[in-house]
Amino acid sequence: MQFRYLWNNRVDAITIARVSLLALHAIPRYLASVILYLLMMAGLLVPFSSGALAIEEYTAHGGPVKHLDLSADGALMVSASFDYSAVLWRLPEYTELASLIGHDAAVNIARFSLDGKWLVTGGDDNQVLLWHLDSLLDNPDDIEPVKLTGHKGKVVGLNFSQDSRFLISSSWDGTVIVWDIMSAAYGGDGVRMRLEGHEGPVNAAAFSDNGDYVYTAGYDGHIRYWRLSDKTFLRSIIKNGWGVNVMYVDESAELIAYGTTDGAMVIHDLATDAELVRMGDERVPVLSVAISPDKSQIGFGNAKGMVKIINLADMSLLRDFKAANGPIWSLLLMPQQGDMVVASLDDFISKWQIQDFPPEILDSPGPSRRFHPTAEISNGERQFARKCSVCHTLEADGRRRAGPTLFGLFGRKAGSLPDYPYSQALLDSDIIWSADTVARLFTDGPDVVTPGTKMPIQRMKNKQDRDDLIAFLEKVTQKH
Repeated sequence: MQFRYLWNNRVDAITIARVSLLALHAIPRYLASVILYLLMMAGLLVPFSSGALAIEEYTAHGGPVKHLDLSADGALMVSASFDYSAVLWRLPEYTELASLIGHDAAVNIARFSLDGKWLVTGGDDNQVLLWHLDSLLDNPDDIEPVKLTGHKGKVVGLNFSQDSRFLISSSWDGTVIVWDIMSAAYGGDGVRMRLEGHEGPVNAAAFSDNGDYVYTAGYDGHIRYWRLSDKTFLRSIIKNGWGVNVMYVDESAELIAYGTTDGAMVIHDLATDAELVRMGDERVPVLSVAISPDKSQIGFGNAKGMVKIINLADMSLLRDFKAANGPIWSLLLMPQQGDMVVASLDDFISKWQIQDFPPEILDSPGPSRRFHPTAEISNGERQFARKCSVCHTLEADGRRRAGPTLFGLFGRKAGSLPDYPYSQALLDSDIIWSADTVARLFTDGPDVVTPGTKMPIQRMKNKQDRDDLIAFLEKVTQKH
């Protein structure tokens, strides 16, 4: 059941409802459900239909959205997606200004520089792309980004220094790179230094306020502190037993916030080296952290769609609710009072109004998605939905997907669709797509059939599933 708070002139009733609703966080869910039911019966809460939802959706991608960032002046937002693109938005209208095409794989992260001059994106193709923001706004259809190619693994973290002169990138190759922006923009390789020391992937990195030090967080559970002048590792500020996925550092407030692979959401006092807050759902990875523009609130999102928002003045829990039917890969607490924007499994981003309490309650397991259908369908269609539909469409117009359309697939030469940025492996291939060659993609794997391809490696061990998928594709991809 979904509810909306019914505001009226009965002050005593409103007070009772507020106190009751605030208490829901401290009691078991079955008791919370009873209280909500009693409040509804008393007329303090009223049910409402999905048609009246205050959750707004904005679509500009053809794959799940992985990351969101807000410009320093709050006028622009960028979204990064599995569909190999990033999209630039005008706020507060949420108008799409430009689609940034340049990566050869999923885009994991996007950041604005604090001086408003640059936008950077990082992806599964191991690249960082540097975009000049003014040029992008003036002529979005004819901009070539600067490619920064120092990493040997996917890039998952990006942050600028306070003066916007330097960029730090973190990668699953186990390193971070500090880039000189002006050197990169004017023809140099841009690499100022590389830091190594984590055991395994590095998930996040940030500069100190003065730019002389950096913090790095990794899969090894450490948040490390480095001096840049001589690339010296000074100490591990955090030695967590599980990996650190996300990190936010605020030296002026003397705090560091981080989320871990085992579900911990932690706020740590840099001055006293003490934990101020530790919460979260055990074994549910924390995937996102965000600070409000006025730095009064911080939010965490986890792999089960839960969001917790904390008041930094007294470290109290302000909100604890389900904001997506899937992982919260990124969230933003917006300048507009009470607005929160969420990126999850869907092609769209969702804007929530969380000013009113409680926020709307999502139905579970949520609506049917193309890659997770709930209706009764054939096994072949189900396999397509699960294995193929995130990257591919069956329509003639296959824009906004990470992979080319499968319309007219059988009998087509690999790498031959116009206007799709194929990998060199497919451009050089002599494969003609047939039942046999498609089957080989799921038995031998795309890494064997087309070495160097951008296609994710996924194999189907069950022969019946493969046969059903191919039979479905042969039927629905025919040109009529």
